[in-house]
Amino acid sequence: MINSAVSGIVAVLVISALIYFLLKQKAKGNGKKRSYDPQQIDRSGETKASSGVNIELVQNKWREITAMQSSGPSGLKNALSEADKLLDYVMIQKGFVGDTMGDRLNSGGSAFSNLNAIWGAHKLRNQLAHEIEHDMVATQVKQAIADLGQGIKDLGVSL
Repeated sequence: MINSAVSGIVAVLVISALIYFLLKQKAKGNGKKRSYDPQQIDRSGETKASSGVNIELVQNKWREITAMQSSGPSGLKNALSEADKLLDYVMIQKGFVGDTMGDRLNSGGSAFSNLNAIWGAHKLRNQLAHEIEHDMVATQVKQAIADLGQGIKDLGVSL
């Protein structure tokens, strides 16, 4: 009887410790998952620039983004979100410093020919993602996507 009680207490403690460890790791950011993890792609021998940018991945994602734009308002919204993430991926691979895309834009903004437009596109993406009643104007979203694409080109990746 005492052995089963001790076993139960030990099991609860072990499970609690595991949950604590996992939550602690996630709070540190180690649990974050990047949308475009080059470690997942590298196995196939795809072309990578010396900076670590997987060129083929970026070009394939950009083709998907272009296709999304013709699938109505939700497709446009998704295309903007994906273009924003894709530029962030390229910035990370190029070594831009910062915890967020905004930080990375601040640290390396001189690399862009259209920094203000990129900021505008990033802010529009955030508004569409977080504000329930934000009115979406298709031409504005398409221009924001084009601005993010220009940002990728400014970093030396042809689309």
